[in-house]
Amino acid sequence: MSIIEMNSEQKLIRGEIRKFAAAELDPVVSDIEKNCRIPPEILAKISQMGLFGLTVPEQYGGSGLDTMTLCVALEELSRSSASLALMVAVNNCFVARSISEFASTQTKENYLKKISAGSIGCYVSYPETEITGYGFLVDSAGGGKFLSGRNDIALNGAVADFFIVPAKYGQSVVLCVLDKNESVVSAYPVRMMGMCGAGVTGLEVEHRDLKEEDLLMIAADGLRALRSLHDYARIGLSAIALGLNEAALDASVKYSKERKQFGRAICEFPMVRDMLSEIKVSIEKSRLLVYEAASRSDKNEDFSMLARVACLTSCEGAVLSGLKAIQIHGGYGYTRDYPVERYFRDAKTLQLLCGGPVDLRSMIAEEILS
Repeated sequence: MSIIEMNSEQKLIRGEIRKFAAAELDPVVSDIEKNCRIPPEILAKISQMGLFGLTVPEQYGGSGLDTMTLCVALEELSRSSASLALMVAVNNCFVARSISEFASTQTKENYLKKISAGSIGCYVSYPETEITGYGFLVDSAGGGKFLSGRNDIALNGAVADFFIVPAKYGQSVVLCVLDKNESVVSAYPVRMMGMCGAGVTGLEVEHRDLKEEDLLMIAADGLRALRSLHDYARIGLSAIALGLNEAALDASVKYSKERKQFGRAICEFPMVRDMLSEIKVSIEKSRLLVYEAASRSDKNEDFSMLARVACLTSCEGAVLSGLKAIQIHGGYGYTRDYPVERYFRDAKTLQLLCGGPVDLRSMIAEEILS
């Protein structure tokens, strides 16, 4: 018996996504990469499938499904398009989660219903280690509050209907929600190494007046609350890395069986077999960590440490698997005629979005020593 058992609903979702990917996503993946955008019709179908609001509670019109099910969906999606999987992860893990956890009843009613109806939200990256002159700041003046700043990583920024912006406020952190159509809010293009279709932009805000309903969170220890949100998101991002790992293996197995050298398939060569087995080990190790972290979250147990370990392990595994897949493909692995170079670029970009291996190791060590 497998340690990870999917229920009937999770199997159904996996099957539906697999069919959708084969019929409608795989044929346009090269166009997504070339045009750096997901076609609107694909986004509309993902919305119809309920994936953008998969974890939103049913009382707000969402699917009300758990983190395990979200990971199943993200893992399957990322095997075809990690960019699309990232958009779904951001909407569920960053945007919907932050509103569910920190917003007022009225704000939940407003924005969670929008997400359930297919709206896409943007989440602006927040560095958990301070970077001078970078990010957003809330100032108090004349009895009011004003938001200003810029950040080069606004996830889903190109397609978002609204923005969730973490900002420094005194000694704490707040989350602000901004509508798209505001003159003081502007998204600007950012060219990424990977995740080219994920709609990542930069965001700049100039002295935006904040009302009480614009603030999702004012916590005495906002940074701790924000880290908890990021740890939850790392579970979803880890599932994407797992899917990239699997995609690298699938492509490598197929190619190694077809490619002939010295009169035999290269899958018969010990060096190739070693690399295939190493990718498989990475997949199984990552899967156990990702789904255990998701399970702990669903049981309301402490998942933060395991989420960081899962993220570190799965992202490093996906990067190394991408490199091995390129090696197995030889010179063809460096061309865009085969997808393995994209798997590597997406994995390396995802590793950055997860916080980076150095920062993750630092956070893990900090918790061990506390």
